[in-house]
Parts: sequence; structure tokens; C-alpha cells
Amino acid sequence: MENKKYQKIKRMRHYLHEPGKITALWMGLVFLATLILLTACDSAQLPEPPVSRELGKIVFAKDTYGGLYSYVPTTVSPDTQLVALIHGTPAKEESAEETAHYYIANWLEFAEKHDLILIAPAFSQEDFSSRKGDHALGGYRGLLGRRIMADEWLLRLAQSYQETFELSEKQFYLYGHSAGGQFTARFLVTHPERIKRAVISSAATYPQPTLEVAWPFGMGALETDIEWDENTTNHVNITPDKQKWLDATQIQLTVIVGLNDASELPPYPGQKGKNRFTIARNWVKDMESFAQENGLESRITFEMIPGKGHSMTNLIPYCQEALFAEQNP
Repeated sequence: MENKKYQKIKRMRHYLHEPGKITALWMGLVFLATLILLTACDSAQLPEPPVSRELGKIVFAKDTYGGLYSYVPTTVSPDTQLVALIHGTPAKEESAEETAHYYIANWLEFAEKHDLILIAPAFSQEDFSSRKGDHALGGYRGLLGRRIMADEWLLRLAQSYQETFELSEKQFYLYGHSAGGQFTARFLVTHPERIKRAVISSAATYPQPTLEVAWPFGMGALETDIEWDENTTNHVNITPDKQKWLDATQIQLTVIVGLNDASELPPYPGQKGKNRFTIARNWVKDMESFAQENGLESRITFEMIPGKGHSMTNLIPYCQEALFAEQNP
């Protein structure tokens, strides 16, 4: 009787002499090699965002997708809250990083008083503002980006800080001024489940609750190409979710505009009004009507500040008060 080892050798010789089985063997080997390669690629993940553990100090760090300023209060506990500060368009002589630093510097005293971790991502021209076409469509104002979507970058940073400091609250506060306010409004209708409370000041455009207007100005679908430079064109295909808009009406959001912020704006799609004041007021009314049509009561409110214009610094006290006022019933 043939021993088992010899029987195995005979079966292998028989297998290798059949062309179909040889092909199957090679296909199996190729599949195995591909699987090993993919596994190796998965293990080479992006580095985690840098999280500063220094207390009571503004710290700058470079993430994979851009610069980030942060501030951690002198005492931190699981009850500490996270606030994301979204800057407006940098002045011609300023970089996005300088603008982000200016924003976070204006919140330090407030952060210490209310036990807040601050993060202020710098949305650079290279990665988050389109060089051609409509600026609100092509850049971070519309949640777009060259290498990563602007909203996904903020989520990446926020989650990293929440996990590092083991914060019990998984939602975070969101504040944005001017172009940052446009980002905030669109983030709200895209990720309402992540926001505890938000404040928008002096935004020029808002995502209207209508399918008749395409994203980022409304709930309509958007499919287009965004050209960042000669070598980078991103194809964008976005279908907004109506339910997200409804969920957003249930978040306590305060929209703040100075009464003197009355300069006439270009006619952006879907916007009702000629200046930031009237556009904001009408958007809040339309979101209220949208909520009522669907059996809900909107928690979005509008505040007009007399004697103030398009100034982040002058509006900050009103924004801070609104962000941490007593919860509305």
C-alpha cells in the first residue's frame, strides 16, 4: 500500500498536469498576493492628527491636511467641552494660519472661564479655496477641499481631541464668522448629529431649504468639476439629505448680524436679500417655515446687533453669550 506522503505527491502531479487546474492555482496565488498587498496598504494609515497636551497655551501644529491652532484650558476633565472656531476669509496680507491664530486668541479668556478646549483649523488657499470659479462653491465655504473635504477634516480634528482627552460629550460647539459662518451653516445641515450648539455671524450665503437650488446654496444635487490648479481638478457629486436639514432646525443655532453690515452682495443662487442682514433674517424665517411644514418647531434664532458692522472682534461678545446661554425650552 502506498504511503500517505507518496499519495499526496501523485495527486499534486496529476493536478499540475491539468491546464484548467494550473490556471486556478495561479489565480489563487495572484488573489493571495493581492490580499497581502491590500492588507499592507491598510496598515500604512495616515498619521493621527497632532493633539497638544500643553495646558493654558496656544499651540500650533501641522496635520496631514493643514495647520491647526489649539488651546487646552489649565484644567481638563471629562466634562470639558470642545469648541471649533472657523475663521473667515484671510485679508490679502494675511495667511489662513495667521487668521486662525487671531480667532483663537480672542477666545482664550472665555475658554478658561467655561472649561473649553478650542481648535481653529487654518483653511489654506491651496487646499480649501478654489482658484477659479465661485469661491463659495469651490472652497471650504461649501465644505469642499483639494485633498479632503473641509467638513471631513474638521471631524477628523474634533474626534482626535475628544478621544485624547476622553471627553464625555461626543458633540461639540461650532462658531464661524463670515466665510466661516457659511461653513458653519453647511456643516450644520450635513452633520447635525455632531453639533451641540452653533453660532453664525455675518455670513453672506446659507444652504436654502429647497430642492430648486443646488448645493452648496440649497438642497438640490450638485455634480460638477472643481479646478484647484492646473494639475488638480476634482469631480464632485453631492446629493444632500432633506432629513439633515430638518434635524438642523432642532439644534440651537443663533445667527448674528450687525445692523450696519449692509453692503450689497452679488446675487448668489437662492439667497433672499441684497446684504448679509436681510439674507440671514430671511434664511432663519425659511428654516422656521420648513420645520413647521414638517411638524417641527425650529430652534434657529436671529439676532440683529445695532451699531455693529462686519467685524468679527466687535461681534464676539454677542456670539460667545449666544453659544453658552441657557438652553431654550
